[in-house]
Amino acid sequence: MTQNLFDRRRATLALFTCITAACGGGGSGVAPAVEMAAPVVLSPDTPVGVTGGLVQGALSQTNPDIIAFKGIPFAAPPVGDLRWKPPTPLAAWDGVRDASAFGHRCVQRGRNATDLSEDCLFLNVYAPLDAAEPLPVMLWIHGGGYTGGAGSNGIYEGTNLAARGVVLVSINYRLNVFGFYAHPALSAESPHGASGNYGLLDMVASLEWVRDNIAAFGGDPNRVTIFGESAGAGAVMSLMVVPQAEGLYHGAIAESDWIYGWDRPLSGADSAEAHGVQVAEALEVSDPAASLDELRAASAEDLFAAYQSVDSSPFTRQGTAWAPNVDGWVIPDDPVHLYESGQQHDVPLIVGMNGNEGSMFSRGLRITDVAAFEAHVRSVYPEQADAGLALYAATDDDAVPAAVDHLIHDMYFAGPVRLHARTHAQKSSPAWLYHFTHVPPTAGGERMGSHHASELGYVFGNLSNGDYTDVDHRISDTMMGYWVQFAATGNPNTAGQPAWPTYTPDTDEYLEIGETVGTHTGLHVGASELFDRFQDSRRSGET
Repeated sequence: MTQNLFDRRRATLALFTCITAACGGGGSGVAPAVEMAAPVVLSPDTPVGVTGGLVQGALSQTNPDIIAFKGIPFAAPPVGDLRWKPPTPLAAWDGVRDASAFGHRCVQRGRNATDLSEDCLFLNVYAPLDAAEPLPVMLWIHGGGYTGGAGSNGIYEGTNLAARGVVLVSINYRLNVFGFYAHPALSAESPHGASGNYGLLDMVASLEWVRDNIAAFGGDPNRVTIFGESAGAGAVMSLMVVPQAEGLYHGAIAESDWIYGWDRPLSGADSAEAHGVQVAEALEVSDPAASLDELRAASAEDLFAAYQSVDSSPFTRQGTAWAPNVDGWVIPDDPVHLYESGQQHDVPLIVGMNGNEGSMFSRGLRITDVAAFEAHVRSVYPEQADAGLALYAATDDDAVPAAVDHLIHDMYFAGPVRLHARTHAQKSSPAWLYHFTHVPPTAGGERMGSHHASELGYVFGNLSNGDYTDVDHRISDTMMGYWVQFAATGNPNTAGQPAWPTYTPDTDEYLEIGETVGTHTGLHVGASELFDRFQDSRRSGET
């Protein structure tokens, strides 16, 4: 009986794949929904056939109309000889795989963590039990600076979004030295002469899994929206220029773009490979002829310790960077150039930021007086120092904390967000810009205001660990409404919600999402200009 069920699911999936191929993946907007052969009915008692075998999920603990399938592998474990190689197909398993618990998180910092492993390429699916027609798909890419995080983090629990009529997928991808490690020997080994973008390729593999399997969960493979926050938003921004991702998704949402390090060259001075050599030296591996065998033989613990020993200081723009690199294959060219010249994928886009992105990070700089602030600005942004000091106007020590917050906010978040919106306006698919200004009623909100990542609970409808009121739930309802409508139609506007105008540089309109929701213009224009001038000076060879 189980095998008959598996065959029936497989036949349905094959029909969906055929329909998808006929309709095409598209590059300019959300494709029409596929024609469903029959309603999809899911049950915790009924396995679902996917690439590799059968998986059996469990009902959501908070909504019995939603089922979750957790810890589904989407690629072979990237261990042993597969460490630092593109994801490869997984081997089939026997019987029914229990999908009621999350898979391992990828190796990262975590005191007393027991669920960390290099074998971590798992995804999670949240879906309504009944789908009378194919549902839009939302694939979540977590943040964490490309060094931490997991799709299983509680704030990303997908029940509430799935209850609004989508199939929600959250993924893991290789992190830090396991996901973004480049080395000359790895590049020489690659048929593409490339190394270091394995985490991005994991994301592509997860999208291929969605294309091939999501119909079995009631999802529409022709309506896939990628969305992410922080490094996850930077990953969205990267995937929009990754050739291998074209056609695998049809809309994109980027919350607080983090793009630090993504324009590093693969080789040369201060390159991804140079950073990789530093890690190898920390492991006392220096012979290029033998380095790969030794590096792959190193334990995950020793490799992670070597990675941690190499200096990385993003907010002073010194030391190593752990992020995608311009390898000529996955990232074909300087991504800012690709965006400026309109070479990103032509799909509808939502992009935005929070009210005070810098507040979460500013204390780490330990800048407490005017002299230290001026020294920092002149050291890190020498060509823009005078303009920056005038913009932030830290004339006394009491004004310095806010100035540091604003500097980080502008040069690491507001600038990239506005770059994303401005350059996408040249494409045929529209863009929408937002500003989330609500201060959550949490300890973090009290200390840091509308801080980095503070929108996440509202996007997922997971409001906990705070004194939330009807206002908070209304804001969450509004955000989920915009996000789901965008996934369904390629346009966030829907009846009963404030109109959200498309973004154009001429009108420069954006939607503020806070206790009131409404349209304004000129979001952080000065910050954008300072960021753009800094990027121009870097590319012209000035320091």
